Amino acid sequence: MTSPSSPVADHRDAMMHRGFLYRDEEEVIDICVPFLREGLEADDAVAVVAAASNIEALRDALGQDAKAVQFEEALNWYQHPVKTIAAYDSFVKAEKPRRVRVIAEPVWQGRTPLEVVEWARYESIVNAAFAHSGARAICCYDRRLLHPEILAYARQTHPEIIDGHGPEKSDAYTDPGPFSATCDRRPLPSAPRAAESVSIVSTDLDAVRGFVAERASRHGMGHDALRNMVAAVSEVSTTAIRHGGAPARLGTWVHDGDLVCEISGPGHWYPDALWGFTPPADSEPGFGLWGVRMLCDVVQMQADADGTLIRLRTRI
Repeated sequence: MTSPSSPVADHRDAMMHRGFLYRDEEEVIDICVPFLREGLEADDAVAVVAAASNIEALRDALGQDAKAVQFEEALNWYQHPVKTIAAYDSFVKAEKPRRVRVIAEPVWQGRTPLEVVEWARYESIVNAAFAHSGARAICCYDRRLLHPEILAYARQTHPEIIDGHGPEKSDAYTDPGPFSATCDRRPLPSAPRAAESVSIVSTDLDAVRGFVAERASRHGMGHDALRNMVAAVSEVSTTAIRHGGAPARLGTWVHDGDLVCEISGPGHWYPDALWGFTPPADSEPGFGLWGVRMLCDVVQMQADADGTLIRLRTRI
């Protein structure tokens, strides 16, 4: 197997983002330990965010070097895709001018099909969010446990792959914009007949906020989640009216334990499939959708000739 320290892409400011499809603990040690030690020698900020079993194995293999590595269990880190991007963004900025080097292992087990798609989208967007950070990342995928669909996503979202040999260029790799657009083109299930709806006719949203709060409370949503959903609906509704036009429409219903709020209306309100996924600069437009994605568990967005539809989901 080729050493992971022989990168295909070696420009210091360019991100290196590799998918590592491993078969056993021995392979994890063989690939990850030299990668981590290389970072320590270069005075990189070195971290491991992985399954507990892999953290233990890497600690033991690193010996005294483990003291210079930050360790975090993946279950604590990978709870919400956009919040995880924000956490890594904070880590990269806090460590400047040092370069960041990470062994990462996203959590896939126990995810719903919708969550799997959103975490695959996360892996893709990392390439755009940290493109010029100089970060070095190897993302671990356990071949023994993960569904072939998830392993296929690894190949689509990582420019380079380690799979028994390599690293090699991934022929299946898709740039973040087209990959995210593909995620958004998946058909959304229709609103149920029991869905309740109200028209949005202006940016005076007191009635809309009350509509959402009453239904969220009726379905047993907790105070913080309710407050976040009301704020998210307000932000999207304002954008719909200002950039799409009146009337827009808000629908609410419950699906698979989530409160769903759907805002739809004429026009195209957001410019591209990556909008709102990466942390904006203070002076940039788009903080609103970034905030919405931080407030909700899942945000689905579709646009066509009839207009734009934004579907917000949060666990009750």
